[in-house]
Amino acid sequence: MTSAHSVALAMMTALDANDASGVRRWFAPNAYWWVDTGLDRASGRFSADPGEDRPWPLHGRMNAMDKCDLLAGVRDRFPSGVRQTVRRSFATDHIAVLEVEGDGLFAGVHPYRNRYCFVIHVVDGLIVSVREYLDTAHAAAVFEGRNLNRRSTDDSPWPPEAVPTSPGGALALAFLAAISTADADRLLALCTADATWWADGGRLRTPGPEAPVDLNPGLLVVGRVLISARAARITALTTTYPTGLTLLAHRIIETPHLVAVEAVSRGTHRTGARYENRYAFVLTFAGSGRITEVREYCDTRHAFDVYGLTDRQAP
Repeated sequence: MTSAHSVALAMMTALDANDASGVRRWFAPNAYWWVDTGLDRASGRFSADPGEDRPWPLHGRMNAMDKCDLLAGVRDRFPSGVRQTVRRSFATDHIAVLEVEGDGLFAGVHPYRNRYCFVIHVVDGLIVSVREYLDTAHAAAVFEGRNLNRRSTDDSPWPPEAVPTSPGGALALAFLAAISTADADRLLALCTADATWWADGGRLRTPGPEAPVDLNPGLLVVGRVLISARAARITALTTTYPTGLTLLAHRIIETPHLVAVEAVSRGTHRTGARYENRYAFVLTFAGSGRITEVREYCDTRHAFDVYGLTDRQAP
């Protein structure tokens, strides 16, 4: 049987070639493709297709065949094509995780250089779902979109919490718990002294996750920084979210040295704004059983909006 890893890589090879038919070949008939939805949190629920009125390009859940139809017109938007280069990948029996870097010129003029975490579920050699975590602020700034300023909240029930099956999975849940409890000391104890944390930067295109560590960051929440420096932000969560911020893992993809955690968060910011993000965290572990690297993929458009960072990002 074809492995989930090889299926996911084959689909991405076709996507990199701007070959919509080649992408379509790897999907099951009722598969879906999900992208988070920026300010419109309700439309980003995993379980519901928002329909024709969806935000674009931050489209939520949509039928994968419809997505492939749209991919067939990629050359209309990117006359020279758009690359999708896999930077790192790993998989279990049925789920593959691909970290990818995109590169293209939208309308032949505007640089589009997104970074993605694709979480791809494969059954019997065909993809049944793609969850594409990307820098939504960058996408919204580059594409000619629609309904991107529509706002909503997600009042759906919490998903069931994932249960780890390995020490790495348990460590990943402990990492999320340290954030939820704003326990910087616990967070630091889970990590090596030189551990790093990377997150994308929206319209400010910071270096990618493989870049050298920024030892003097302007914003601790973007780029690649030391976790020992970012820990101060964790302690501050008690004042940023007076009634608490909760992160819950709903799926864990566990391998010996790499773990991906899909998670949701909810809290009320001190300004009164609701924070309801969806994440893919990719964690690397050392032989000591501690975290050496965190890569955070989330809805940056929503995050920057709640934190009031949108206008501070360079165009």
